[in-house]
Amino acid sequence: MTRLLLATAVFACLLGAAPVSLEAQGPDSTAMNGKMDDHMMGPWKEMNDFHRLLAATWHPASEKGYMIPLRARAKELKSAADAWAASKAPEMVPSCASEGVRRMVDKVAHESKAIVAMLDAQVDDTWLMAQFKRLHTSFEAAEGQCGGNGDQSR
Repeated sequence: MTRLLLATAVFACLLGAAPVSLEAQGPDSTAMNGKMDDHMMGPWKEMNDFHRLLAATWHPASEKGYMIPLRARAKELKSAADAWAASKAPEMVPSCASEGVRRMVDKVAHESKAIVAMLDAQVDDTWLMAQFKRLHTSFEAAEGQCGGNGDQSR
């Protein structure tokens, strides 16, 4: 009987701690990243690679002011933006190869580089978020013209 009470008490403690453990993971949890996959796929692999990183950093920052994911992954974000800018647009969607999309993709790469420079200069979160918003807006413009969702609410 004592064992049963002890096991029940331990189980109840574990159940009570589970939400705290999940919350401790922060807004950049695997669950959030998983929910992003269903709406972000466009015709351009490198665009999708960049978008996954952007989503993992943008949503915590814009929804909760949580900048740690961006600070931790800014160089990775820049590398993905550079890879996108250096890649060839998919032929199946001619609009992806337009001059307007190419300009926006180059702008995304430039703005990603600026974020890394700002972090190196240790700017505060207000300035960093302003630059991050510009990056996000540029991404949405490129994605929207290239057959992606381009949903401004994200």
